[in-house]
Amino acid sequence: MEALCLRVSLLLLLPGFALSDSSDRYAANRSDLGNYLSTFSGMESSILTTRQPLVSNQTVKCSQQTKIAETFKYINTVVSCAIFIVGMVGNATLLRIIYQNKCMRNGPNALIASLALGDLIYIVIDIPIMVYKLLAQKWPFGDSEFGQFLCKFLPFIQKASVGITVLNLCALSVDRYRAVASWSRVQGIGIPMITAIEIFSIWLLSFILAIPEAIGFAVVPFRYKDEGYVTCMLNPTNNFML
Repeated sequence: MEALCLRVSLLLLLPGFALSDSSDRYAANRSDLGNYLSTFSGMESSILTTRQPLVSNQTVKCSQQTKIAETFKYINTVVSCAIFIVGMVGNATLLRIIYQNKCMRNGPNALIASLALGDLIYIVIDIPIMVYKLLAQKWPFGDSEFGQFLCKFLPFIQKASVGITVLNLCALSVDRYRAVASWSRVQGIGIPMITAIEIFSIWLLSFILAIPEAIGFAVVPFRYKDEGYVTCMLNPTNNFML
């Protein structure tokens, strides 16, 4: 009987020990979780405090006045003057040789003369204006009528010259292909009618493609640090640009 009572007592004590051990482990786990959460909160607060402030959508004036380095201005001016002299002498000499020698008046040389004339127009008109704008740091003649005309005429000539150069080179490539593919098509003295039509079409198409530049560019006045300035640029408020 005493042995039976002892066994019953042992059976009752075992669940108690198990429950007490589980409660101790639960308390320990809870304390570890609390420490982890407190550590994570501390890290998050430190990250938030060290985060850089967002840049506000405000207009910030430059602390220094914008300017072009003197070295760049002089280097650009010297290079532009060299291109102007070499381009003037080279293209003018080429046109004079083709004009004075009748034996050189043929289809390929006519295309070369057209190419030289397009380059000569760009060199004579655009380079002096660009050099003046760089040195004076202002648009020539300001917002006067002639200044507005130059603002539209300058980009028009630039884009037209690019079109004339590219299309003349394409026409020369086609002409050389014809000469290589068929010797019977090699022309002697005189400009063929097809070449004259090609040159006229090249210039007409180049001028047409350059018209949007003349429409889009305009003299735009603006103020910077309480001073008025005038520049030639694409006018975003132009109806053509909208």
